[in-house]
Amino acid sequence: MRCIVAVVALSAFLPVLAYADSPIKQVSFQPQVKGLGCLKPETIAMIKDLTDRIGPIQITSTCGGRHAKRSQHYSGKAIDFRPLATTPRKAAAVAKTLDNIGGVGTYSNGLVHVDVGDLQISWYGHKRAKRRYAYNR
Repeated sequence: MRCIVAVVALSAFLPVLAYADSPIKQVSFQPQVKGLGCLKPETIAMIKDLTDRIGPIQITSTCGGRHAKRSQHYSGKAIDFRPLATTPRKAAAVAKTLDNIGGVGTYSNGLVHVDVGDLQISWYGHKRAKRRYAYNR
């Protein structure tokens, strides 16, 4: 019984603890994400610009995990995130207006992909779905 009470008591602080490892106050992480250490400085700057405009986000993927062969994730130039204060569509629209943005993608599960790669492209869909691409600007 004491363990359950302790877990319930600690669960109230989990959102605060999730932000503790981040230099950007409005960023939290899913458990599999180990922080921002693998990201390039320009990617961290992009995250700061983005959170200043759309509010808090939960990062679901940085450099680890499985991605496409030439994914910007592997070079520390991309993140996938879940917006916590707005819709994925609005978050993607705001991301496209940032100066230091490359690709912007949204997925049917509510996640948004942003990167600082050279190619300015946006898409919707999953790797198994029929994708719709458009070049930004």
